[in-house]
Amino acid sequence: MIKDVPVEAILDAMWQFDEEYRSNAEWLNWQDNKNHKYAIQRNDQLYPVKQIISMATGDPVSSFSGGDEANNYLIKKGFKIITLADERESEAVRGLAENLAIILKDYVSARLGQPFSSNHQIWQVFKDIEEKINDNGNISNNVTPRWSVGQGNWAKVPWIAFMDKNKADSIQKGIYVAYLFCQDMQGLYLCLMQGVTEIIQTVGRRQGYQQLQQKAEEIRPSLKKLEAKGFKLDNNMKLYADSSLGSDYQKATIAYKFYPAETLPNDIELTRDLVTILNAYLHVEEPKSGLIVIGEGNDRVERLLMNIAAQGYTFEPWQIAAYVAALRTKPFVILAGVSGTGKSKLPALISKATGGNCHLIPVRPDWTDSSDVLGYCDLQGQFKPGALLSIVQEAAKNPDKHFICILDEMNLARVEHYFAEVLSQVENRHPDGTGGFISGPLISQDFKEEDAQWRQQVLPSNLAIVGTVNMDESAYGFSRKVLDRAFTLEFSEIHLESWGNDSTKTPDINIWPVELWFPRAINLNGLQKITVEDKQKIEEVIAVLTEVNSVLIQAQLQVGYRVRDEVALFVLHAEEIISSFVNRDGIQVNPLDLALQMKILPRIIGGSTPVRKVVLQLLGWAVKGANNISEENARIMVDDWDKMGRPTFLADARYPRTAARLCLMWERLVTEGFTSYWM
Repeated sequence: MIKDVPVEAILDAMWQFDEEYRSNAEWLNWQDNKNHKYAIQRNDQLYPVKQIISMATGDPVSSFSGGDEANNYLIKKGFKIITLADERESEAVRGLAENLAIILKDYVSARLGQPFSSNHQIWQVFKDIEEKINDNGNISNNVTPRWSVGQGNWAKVPWIAFMDKNKADSIQKGIYVAYLFCQDMQGLYLCLMQGVTEIIQTVGRRQGYQQLQQKAEEIRPSLKKLEAKGFKLDNNMKLYADSSLGSDYQKATIAYKFYPAETLPNDIELTRDLVTILNAYLHVEEPKSGLIVIGEGNDRVERLLMNIAAQGYTFEPWQIAAYVAALRTKPFVILAGVSGTGKSKLPALISKATGGNCHLIPVRPDWTDSSDVLGYCDLQGQFKPGALLSIVQEAAKNPDKHFICILDEMNLARVEHYFAEVLSQVENRHPDGTGGFISGPLISQDFKEEDAQWRQQVLPSNLAIVGTVNMDESAYGFSRKVLDRAFTLEFSEIHLESWGNDSTKTPDINIWPVELWFPRAINLNGLQKITVEDKQKIEEVIAVLTEVNSVLIQAQLQVGYRVRDEVALFVLHAEEIISSFVNRDGIQVNPLDLALQMKILPRIIGGSTPVRKVVLQLLGWAVKGANNISEENARIMVDDWDKMGRPTFLADARYPRTAARLCLMWERLVTEGFTSYWM
């Protein structure tokens, strides 16, 4: 006979089971274990009959029998007993596991090699799942199922969603429950999700991510009971998608449970999990608190990133952000990389998207002076303006529009020969009274009266020059004079697997006022309204460059005040759009690390003993912060970098991208006896 205890003792045992037992491996999903035929049902939770009685009475489960004896004991105390087998069979979505298994097995081959069609078996499987869920009263009474395998082409991440019309009417906004399939079909997730499309189109990807994560953090405390059912309350799911969509879904996740393809549960367990998360979903209240507000600069660049991505072009977010910050700091930027990586396309895309004007000048190998760039006087003494000077004049006549001049493959000829006057005037800029900076006259020679318009032509504040360099087929290297005067941004991260886009339209962005391209100053002495944070950033830059100079001085490569000021200003400008300094996986990229790679490493060239010391010590400094490393330590670092697949950044290094590039430079120095930043 079972010891009689008050109802409160039974309730205490249930509370203890929830707190201490339910999430343990022994009791996780216990109701699916066929050893348990009955359960106590209370407040949408199930409890094992004999275990609860044992905990309440203190008697071992072996001291009394289950079935009628235990059930009647609890029924007399007012508890509801159900038969698990009956409940499992009656509530299960029949055929759900089988259909999900077909999708996981056959979807990849359909996506990669078979025409998209509503008559395809995969389409019919999704439709069958929808019909069976609609036939299940435990689910369809509360939510509406929807699904998608793509529109015209197979989607990389197909989904089946369940929406309460009061919380979401599409997966573009609101909150909903969904099955999300991994792109490689190695499994699927059952998730509580937020719509991402609308918020990203409104405020941009980076700010949208922050708002989605903020909302998820506010909702999760009310979902703690899901953890006892095997759900995770974070956004660490991995869809292994090679498009931004996978990252979007990940950032929007509130809760999830993963089902590996090889161990897919049966219909009963799948249905139970679905009902569990749907019940939680229907009780979710969206937080009323305010959302994170990001500065205007971040917003503009976020929408710029979206605009370019929607056109099908593949760039790292940090590349676009670094380009914007560099061009604002100095109106002369060099884009370097192998052929076909979008060096000429990026400036044109950004100029078009922001309402600017872009011109391209192909550099010819026979250029030996500035006549083709700025112009010359013919035999009759009449001035013939060069291509760049004509663009300069057009920009000066349209001060409200930002102009970009692309010098394509600019090192097919010697830059310091054909571009000397322009380089000098880039350094001769001064305030123009409108917040911008203009240069002195580009041409000093005498003209006929009818050509006098060209005599006072200056580099206007609304013009920037972008040079492109194919590092795999460079004709001439750059002198230190050129490198000191430019920001060199490299395009070496290539993602061949990324193609197409998941957006149905290209989002419009507001035209950028030309003043947005103006720098805060052209040197540190010209800075105004310096905040405490500004001062801290400047001091950090100076401290780092001082350390770098202590190494560079061994080869007489140390930097001067110009580089100091430009690196500091670049970092300050980057801070205004810092949320965009991330890679495709959302990992933060340090603007100072990029500045070191752009302004310091291109100066290093040669194979002499001093150059060898510089590369070796900089490698140790960039990786560990200490420049006293041996060549054996450097060999180990380079070997480790090579085993990792020669990445463009070393995650654990002090300056990850600078360190990775120095690994390449040291390897070349050891194997070839000569090194440079350029390939």
